[in-house]
Amino acid sequence: MRVQLAAGLVASLLGACVEEQRYAVENEAVALTADTEPAFINDDDDEIFIVTRDFELQVTPPAAARLAQLTGGAQGKDLPFPRLPWVALHDLELQLDYTLANQGDTAVTASIMLNGRNEFHLYTPGPEDFSQYEQRFLLEPKQRVHGTVTELEMDEIAIDLATVVNGAPNSNEVVQFTSQSGNDTRNRQYVPKVIPGLVGLSAGIMTNAAADVVLEISVRVQDHGGRAAARGQKRWQLPDPTPFVPVVPEEE
Repeated sequence: MRVQLAAGLVASLLGACVEEQRYAVENEAVALTADTEPAFINDDDDEIFIVTRDFELQVTPPAAARLAQLTGGAQGKDLPFPRLPWVALHDLELQLDYTLANQGDTAVTASIMLNGRNEFHLYTPGPEDFSQYEQRFLLEPKQRVHGTVTELEMDEIAIDLATVVNGAPNSNEVVQFTSQSGNDTRNRQYVPKVIPGLVGLSAGIMTNAAADVVLEISVRVQDHGGRAAARGQKRWQLPDPTPFVPVVPEEE
């Protein structure tokens, strides 16, 4: 079972100037503690600990007439969602910076996990499925590691989410970190003609032992489509996404 922390307050987008990077999420944290209950026990009887937290971007609201246009524009396009997205791929270019810190006195193996959310779906892998982005670290006591998930990698998360929702027969094959949508002939046919952009994400930590580990993230955005809500501007109450559970063929 995946443990969910309260969403908390996400930092506001500070303006929406085209080409100018702004923080959409700034220094927000996901924390796993020594008191966290194990999420599941794997086939080797090892306890696995998982915590996740959901983040939403602050998006400008589409007018009702515009939503109607987006609904009409989807007719005949054979898309896996009921209308064209208000936030399409490349409207918001995202870059995520992270710090993973072992606050304990013993070494621990910890992975960061990221999964995407668009206006329609949220990717919700099970504990033994691949997340859309994963990095694994052996952290020594008190060690901190830093990294960046680039704009291209965030775009890949958005494309992969649209691809699995569009009927790709093996979700793990699509989202596995080394699989790139543009070069994967196995699943290219499932990439829809229209790709929704990310309007949020789920960030998490997975460890092989009870530990005190904190993941801090900051998300920077470049607004190319007037979709990022500025401070004081009305924000869109995002539609509740449909959780997408990975489709994985049974082993013969």
